[in-house]
Amino acid sequence: MAQGQLRQVGAFQQVKASGAVNVVLRQAATQEVRVEATPDVQARVRTVVENGTLRIYRESGKGWSSMNWGKEDKVTVYVTAPTLTGVEVSGASDLKGSSPIQADKFSIRVSGASDVTLQLNAQSLSATASGASDIRLTGRVAQQQVQVSGSSDYRAYELQSQNAIVQASGASDAYVYVDGDLKAHSSGASDVHYKGRARVGR
Repeated sequence: MAQGQLRQVGAFQQVKASGAVNVVLRQAATQEVRVEATPDVQARVRTVVENGTLRIYRESGKGWSSMNWGKEDKVTVYVTAPTLTGVEVSGASDLKGSSPIQADKFSIRVSGASDVTLQLNAQSLSATASGASDIRLTGRVAQQQVQVSGSSDYRAYELQSQNAIVQASGASDAYVYVDGDLKAHSSGASDVHYKGRARVGR
């Protein structure tokens, strides 16, 4: 049976998750990291801060691989922090926001069949998705720079933006809302779709 465990970690502004973990991200005044998993799985989940980044991953060991993780091996990490500037998610992991994220600059990197879902309010956003990964965003940003590849999707029709630079390749799709300048480039069975009053260039 899954149990919750609070982890004591140093201050961080970014979150990096890998190894088939689920992260629930919230922005609030008090920092907190809570790991929910069965006791034996908890013992192999690492939460460490390096250079302002909270790294969440499973410790590898004999007989442990992503191929044989079952439902009883599920890991959910609840992360709360006052200041957040970016997330990086890989290795069949998911990250979802449970509150709007406010930031000046924010970055999202997703790879390896992973997903990120956030409500974001920021001045500038840099987003990259590769390896059959998806990014889903709502909210508002002034500028966004997006790169999707390898059968990935960027779904941000509900993220209002003023200006955007979007590149899509390798059977990927990007969906953006732009009211100002949109520079779009697509190749290899990929498409850039847009809403808003965008002035489209290349």
